[in-house]
Amino acid sequence: MLNKITKKTMRILSYSISLILSSITLSYAAVVPPGTQLADKQEIVRNNGAEPASLDVHKVEGVVAITIIHDFFDGLVDTNKDGKIVPDLAESWDTKDDKTWVFHLRKGIKWSDGTPITAHDVVFSWRRLTDPKTISPYGSYLANASVVNAKDILAGKKKIEELGVKALDDATVEVKLEKPVSYFLQVLAFPILNPISEKLVEKYKNKWTQPEFFVSSGPFKLSEWVVNEKIVGVRNSYYWDNKNTVVNKVTYLPISANTAELNRYLAGEIDITLTISLESFASLRKKIPSQVHISPYLSTYYYAFNNKKPPFNDPRVRKALSLALDRNIIANKIVAQGQIPAYTLLPKGIGGFNLKQPDYASWTQAKLINEIICTFVIVGNTIH
Repeated sequence: MLNKITKKTMRILSYSISLILSSITLSYAAVVPPGTQLADKQEIVRNNGAEPASLDVHKVEGVVAITIIHDFFDGLVDTNKDGKIVPDLAESWDTKDDKTWVFHLRKGIKWSDGTPITAHDVVFSWRRLTDPKTISPYGSYLANASVVNAKDILAGKKKIEELGVKALDDATVEVKLEKPVSYFLQVLAFPILNPISEKLVEKYKNKWTQPEFFVSSGPFKLSEWVVNEKIVGVRNSYYWDNKNTVVNKVTYLPISANTAELNRYLAGEIDITLTISLESFASLRKKIPSQVHISPYLSTYYYAFNNKKPPFNDPRVRKALSLALDRNIIANKIVAQGQIPAYTLLPKGIGGFNLKQPDYASWTQAKLINEIICTFVIVGNTIH
């Protein structure tokens, strides 16, 4: 597992593939331990896998763009390396009935151009996200979180001004839900809900993402964007946690080919790869083990069958297949890249995970086979 010092360190990898090559210790922002010797040049070049279609928070979709958005913009809350909710632009929040939430913004927070970040920016951003005219891939996000009137706004039945979010003052945001939602704070940690500058978007419209107009709220601001070549972010001196920012510049490259990515890494042209191919993993782990990092990824691989088609329409057959599948062999011998055998659909590491493995997870192969035999007896093509 790749060690991450603070939540800002996690930003660069929070949506990344679980296997990377890195010749450096990642630390976008961190409390540096006393006596630590930092490199003179605090710059990072990383492969982002492809060219993002947009850097508009409400138009992006997929890991490629959201990775960058997460580095450039802060939300009301964020998640730390343990997946727990922590303050971000909002220093605190409260609710009395789990339906009305009040968020209190940090004092003095600013956009990268030095203008204040206010509760009105949050309201504007969430309305814009939900507005059908925006055609956001995540336009239904607030509706799924049961924010008042979000569903009707999407359906064109109500105006965006009726969305259940308002600014009580410049530093206070109130959000109303139709019903209590236990995961509401986790919803707010998704980068799509990170606010953007109302004044900027109103002034420049769809051109606001161009480098000469772009403003952000995170540790970096957009400095350069050469399509299909690179995106460059430089340190945001107005960032609320700038005193703990370590890296001064980050460059994202759109390299899609694994071979090209690896060659450029070995040549010293990039510091962090997006992933490591199955073909290269074992040899790289032997040659440069200190540079091969495996970090958690909230993902589950599984086999799916047509449950309406015989014999898979019989639950006993599906149970037998589950018992017969040697997850340890697949994880440790076939893919062998640090994957963990899965016995539940939800992966470990997700917030609130407390599921226990089934008893058969610790059984020997002989006992598993015996259980399969006891489950049913196959005679010809008939299952009894």
